[in-house]
Amino acid sequence: MEKPAGVMEFMPSGEKMRLYRQQKVVSEDENFIYIEPIHCRVKYRNITKDGFLRIPSFVDWK
Repeated sequence: MEKPAGVMEFMPSGEKMRLYRQQKVVSEDENFIYIEPIHCRVKYRNITKDGFLRIPSFVDWK
């Protein structure tokens, strides 16, 4: 199983629309909807001590 590298909050609006079209819901509960991981290329400032990407920014789809 792959480990998530972080959460990307900001991406271009056109790419965000493409993201919403291709997302696949895995499960959900009363508070959250869980989707399959989406693979893309990002640039980032550095890696945190916990191993996550700091300030990831969308570059391209894989």
